[in-house]
Amino acid sequence: MLTAAFLWIMVAPAADVASPAPVPEALTPAVVPLAPDSPLSFWQVVIEQQMIIRVPAQRSQLNNFAAPPPPRVADVPIVWKEKKAPKCVAMRNIVGLDAVQRDSIDLITRQKQRLRAQLNRGCRALDFYAGFYMQGSKDGKLCEDRDEIHARTGAKCEVDKFRLLVPVRDGD
Repeated sequence: MLTAAFLWIMVAPAADVASPAPVPEALTPAVVPLAPDSPLSFWQVVIEQQMIIRVPAQRSQLNNFAAPPPPRVADVPIVWKEKKAPKCVAMRNIVGLDAVQRDSIDLITRQKQRLRAQLNRGCRALDFYAGFYMQGSKDGKLCEDRDEIHARTGAKCEVDKFRLLVPVRDGD
């Protein structure tokens, strides 16, 4: 009888101790029944990464209407001579552009070089007066006959050829 009383004290909860919280039931996966004649359906998720690089246009009297007129100085215009250029240019090196001809734009690089990008047929350099965007490629380069540049006005043009521009002195 002493053992029965001892067990009753051990099993009986104390009056001043709160009872433990109930243990939640284990989660069971829900199975959605399929109709016997319906095929199994699968979903595919594709994650893409896209990088867009913006290249601003160099400000000049033609595209910066709020700028005051430049001081009148007898500047000698620079004459540029075209030379052979690489087929691709690193996108990170392009810092600006200047639209000076009808069918080509001059890209200005971090190394202070000018590369003339001849645009494909039907593209006008005037469309790029506000700059352009280029979509990042896997190799990080803008290449002729491969990549397109997108004008902020909506035009898309492929670069046909790059030419390196070298300033020519009067005696050359």
